[in-house]
This record gives sequence, structure tokens and C-alpha cells, in this order.
Amino acid sequence: MNVIDILLRQKPLIKVLILVVVLALIVGLYWQFFYRPVLAEIQAIEPELTQLKAELSAKREIVKEKPRYEAELEETRARLHLALKQLPDKSEIPTLLENISALGMASGLKFKLFRPKAEVPQNFYAEIPVDIQVEGRYRDIVMFFDRVSKMPRIVNITNINVGSPKKDLTGSMVLSTSCNAVTYKFIEGATSQ
Repeated sequence: MNVIDILLRQKPLIKVLILVVVLALIVGLYWQFFYRPVLAEIQAIEPELTQLKAELSAKREIVKEKPRYEAELEETRARLHLALKQLPDKSEIPTLLENISALGMASGLKFKLFRPKAEVPQNFYAEIPVDIQVEGRYRDIVMFFDRVSKMPRIVNITNINVGSPKKDLTGSMVLSTSCNAVTYKFIEGATSQ
């Protein structure tokens, strides 16, 4: 007699009990050799998956902001272009200095000294200081400084020293004023530090 014949002759309760034992054995073997190793692997990988999901979410947010970043980049490029226009190159410096001198004369000032000094290299630009001594009425000096401030190029007036007022030949009160005008030029090929 074989095992199947023996099982078929048993009472229904024993048949069900044997079936439950066989199923429990199959489920136990499946749990032990298939499901548990995969579950352990899933639990080991889960923190990495959580981290990758967070990174993906952050990158999606960055991608959503891409048009804003591109607009900011274009705005920054436009500002850089404008700034570079305000920094003359070497060939424009004599013309710029002549314009400053012409503004002083147009304001009614007499130049006693107009001496460009050596360039002072900075990061990507160089400062070009100019020692200036002028004589004129207070309002003419202020008008000169105002006109210089409205130039399209960057020119800073520093170290302003105003002397005591004196009367000129026409009886007007004039001031002797010394200052430094500092303009800037772009240094081609300079690297920022």
C-alpha cells in the first residue's frame, strides 16, 4: 500500500489535520528560506530608499525653480554687462580724464593741479586715482562734484579738503579745494580670487 491510499482511508478529521500540518510545513519552509531573507534585505535597503526619495524630492523642487534661476542668471548677466560698461578699458581712460577736466571747467573752476597717478590693481579691475586741486566758488565746486557723479562711468571723489575762502579779483569768494578722483578700469583676463 502506498501513502496516498493510507491517507484516503483515514477519518476526515485526521485528513484535515494532516493537510494543516503539510500546509504549515510548506508555509514555514517558504518563510524560512524565501520570505525572511528578502524581508531582511528590504529592511537593510529601506533607509537608502528613504534618503533617495528625499533627494529626488529636493531635486524636483529645484527643477520647478529652474525658470526662476534662469531669470536670475539673465538678470545677473545684464548687471555684469552694465557694470563692465561702467568700467572703461585702457583706451577709454584718457578720454574719461579729459571729460572730468572739461566738467570742472564747465562748472567755472580753475584747475591748479590735475595729476593722474599710477594704477592700483585690484581683483578684476584697477583703480586710477587722480589728484585734483581746483579753485572756484562753493556752488561751482558742488556743481562739479554733482556732474561727475552723473557720469556714465564710475568716478568717486574722495579726500575732499576745502581751504579758507579768499576774494578773487572780481570780489567773489573762492575756495581752494583739493580732492582725489578715483576711476576704475576693467583688467582683461583677470581672475577673481
